[in-house]
Amino acid sequence: MSYRLLLDENIEYRIVHKLRNYGHDAEHVSDLSTFGKGSTDKELGQYSNSDDRLILTYDDDFVLELDSSAYRAVLYVNDVTIPSRKIADAVHRMSKQYPHDEVTGVVYVDEWI
Repeated sequence: MSYRLLLDENIEYRIVHKLRNYGHDAEHVSDLSTFGKGSTDKELGQYSNSDDRLILTYDDDFVLELDSSAYRAVLYVNDVTIPSRKIADAVHRMSKQYPHDEVTGVVYVDEWI
């Protein structure tokens, strides 16, 4: 199974490429003409809802400040020192256990590593 993902500006492009190689539909915020760097979390949340995308981020604002109704779902990485490869691998493992439609709220990617 694959995920439809929106990767926040703080997510490295290595992760984007690795997830795409795994067959996931991964968009990076910086590549979207309507958003780009500096987009608000609220805007990204609205896009994730309207385009049915899970947000992958290091940004704890999605956990601490936004209500879960503000986005489709968030895959949150708490530890910024985790290598890109391990993050992408963890997300891919998640997709094998939990289909896209079953992912809701905030999921801590760190727990999958």
